[in-house]
Amino acid sequence: MEAAKVGVFLSDCGGQLSQILNFDTLIDFVKNVSGVTFVAKGSEFWRGAGLKTILEAIQNKQINRVVVAESMPKISEVAIAKAVEEAGLNPYLVEVLDLKDHCAWPHKDSPSEATEKAKAMLLAAIEKAKLMEPIEKAEFPAVKSVLVIGGGIAGMQAAEDLAEMSFQVYLVEKEPFLGGLAAKAGRFFPTDDCAICIQSPSDLKTVTNTSRKCVYRSGISELPNLNILTNSKVVKVEGVPGNYKVTLERKPRYVNESKCVACNLCTTVCPVEVPDEYNAKLSTRKAIYINTPLVYPPVYVIDEKTCKFHECGKCVEVCPTKAVELDQKPEQVTLNVGAIIVATGFREFDPSVIKEYHYGEYPDVLTNLEFARMIDAFGPTKGAIIRPSNKEPAKSIVFVQCVGSRDRRWNPYCSSICCMISLKHAALVKEKYPDADVTICYIDIRTTGREHEYYYERARELGVKFVKGRPAEIVHDPAANKLIVEVEDEILKRFLELEADLVVLATAMIPSGDAEKIAEIAGIEIDNDGFFKEYNAK
Repeated sequence: MEAAKVGVFLSDCGGQLSQILNFDTLIDFVKNVSGVTFVAKGSEFWRGAGLKTILEAIQNKQINRVVVAESMPKISEVAIAKAVEEAGLNPYLVEVLDLKDHCAWPHKDSPSEATEKAKAMLLAAIEKAKLMEPIEKAEFPAVKSVLVIGGGIAGMQAAEDLAEMSFQVYLVEKEPFLGGLAAKAGRFFPTDDCAICIQSPSDLKTVTNTSRKCVYRSGISELPNLNILTNSKVVKVEGVPGNYKVTLERKPRYVNESKCVACNLCTTVCPVEVPDEYNAKLSTRKAIYINTPLVYPPVYVIDEKTCKFHECGKCVEVCPTKAVELDQKPEQVTLNVGAIIVATGFREFDPSVIKEYHYGEYPDVLTNLEFARMIDAFGPTKGAIIRPSNKEPAKSIVFVQCVGSRDRRWNPYCSSICCMISLKHAALVKEKYPDADVTICYIDIRTTGREHEYYYERARELGVKFVKGRPAEIVHDPAANKLIVEVEDEILKRFLELEADLVVLATAMIPSGDAEKIAEIAGIEIDNDGFFKEYNAK
């Protein structure tokens, strides 16, 4: 085998690193390393003139190994490897290291120490490159099936699209029903159509492939190669891309999906009644229940935490199709798939930890998602806006933005959609009750999407009031039986006490509860906030 001839290419990232790293020192150091035959410094080497320099050195037989100090290695390495392959060098003889994020910026206050660390990183990369051997590409058959983890609107759309392309698809949802948070959201901005709407399959002749239909009319259940597994979770992933072995654990539903006709007789005889979490505990449900109206599959499920099972058994007696099976056991299912899509969504931040807002203490303090269930025409109040404390109509409502987000005590990031959700709710209230007093307390109103600014303008035209300021506290006035929102208006420079029948908190989006576990099982990176990390997070 030909002796290694290493080319080292040092990027200063457009001059960003020159004030920290001493590139003259690094060049002199690299030139004296055994096996290095070419050294160059430039602004960038993953494209343009810098990449041309690498290719010319290869074509002139000056180098047969490539070491590049470049930012964004996940992106730049792909571009460099592709280019060197076209120039005749095996793409697996390329090593890219990141002197910006792993060296210069973390040590920007100590340039000399940063330069010494850069020497060590470069030496390690060069020695690794000298040991590299060419790897020839090989093709392996891929299993033409896909696992989609998460049965929210994103997971359903992905599963449907893949099934339309003739893939065998397994859609796995940990809850008894599909829909996720979108099923609770009612209408969604900026079109105000149903949040659970998805694109209809193009192979259904009654609609076009651009139609948006309710999930129940979309045909998602009619696709023969789409398998929906609710009440299931992934417990193990083995194998390699193209050929994964996935183990699922399916919790018992205690109702046979193929037999249940959703006749509702079981709920009429069930003696157990508990708060309905799906409807934000604004109504109750039985131990055997079905979420309504937006639900798939249309099959009842038994809550094993509250059901009395064989001590009662009334649902078994009344079921006309013998669908209730109280002796069902958990089971494991093994799938063989070629690819995995993770679409596990998010969950609401629990605002009860913010003591000054008294969520969970004052019943008339709700979250945006809870308010969505209230304002939904199919929700627990049939769209009536009431005070949970006394069931009387709510005539004044204050929305509080950035609850748990843009707050370094909890989550420093902006959750992106909270402003639009509050604008949607505020506009819906004013459309239904023009005389209602509706105020939004905000830090900044962020309407970044297409047509979102018009949505904001429409809310103002409807009479929604805006106060720039984060409320300091929500207090209860027992004499008037009102909530008082204490806030400083940063524009008018005055302290306000806003009377409200209802206060709605725009809570942060945080990672789903099992995100960390799924990341561990599936080998996915998570970021500092706990969300799944994008391949290129720039």
